[in-house]
Amino acid sequence: MTSKPPAKLRSRRAAVCCAAASAALLSVITVSAGTASAHGATADPVSRSVACAKEGWNPKNAACDAALKLSTGQIGDWKSIVQGAAIDHSTPTSSPQHRGKIPDGKLCSANNPQFAGLDLARTDFPSTDLPSGKNHDLKYDISTMHNPYRMEMYVTKDGYDPSKPLKWSDLEPTPFLSADNTAAVAAPGGYLGSGKMFEFNVELPQKKGKHMIYTIWHGLKKPDGSFQSEEAFYSCSDVNFK
Repeated sequence: MTSKPPAKLRSRRAAVCCAAASAALLSVITVSAGTASAHGATADPVSRSVACAKEGWNPKNAACDAALKLSTGQIGDWKSIVQGAAIDHSTPTSSPQHRGKIPDGKLCSANNPQFAGLDLARTDFPSTDLPSGKNHDLKYDISTMHNPYRMEMYVTKDGYDPSKPLKWSDLEPTPFLSADNTAAVAAPGGYLGSGKMFEFNVELPQKKGKHMIYTIWHGLKKPDGSFQSEEAFYSCSDVNFK
């Protein structure tokens, strides 16, 4: 349980709450029109949004503290780094328009000012050590489900510099994980969502040193050509391959 936010942030939170109330009304309208919300973020390797949410309103991690001062959204809405219309209806299959909606340098926030602090080019965000080229269980903390959906994870190219803003060209062109409609399982204690998670056992890329894993979770077309959700969610996970 997080502590009460400091006074200097409470006025900002009040404004956010007002905006959230309006957003909630819009959400109801959207759901009634036939689409559904879904929320989540990468838990292992820990994403910036999850790590900083666990730090709370008085973070000890300097990068989370800097992110919080720039934008408070990552605390309460760790699960909502989203593009709400990420599907191009002009194509016969699901064709997410990630690059068209999210410019370079804004990948971690999905170009949403509420999460701008997550885009900070810093080397001291909480990170996860990973075994290079070995099998590892990757976990995604779920708040609400997409169904059907696709999960993709990309890793940065060799030579990636974490002290510079993340660009699309920094990512390997092919995801090292691409999985459709994996069933959710029970999450262990300490997860932030609904008590459910996705788990993927995958052979990790052959990398060394500091890298970023960029996760995209987006909806797919149903057999009748409709979507339960056209949303896509994005996570940045700082990692260290050994």
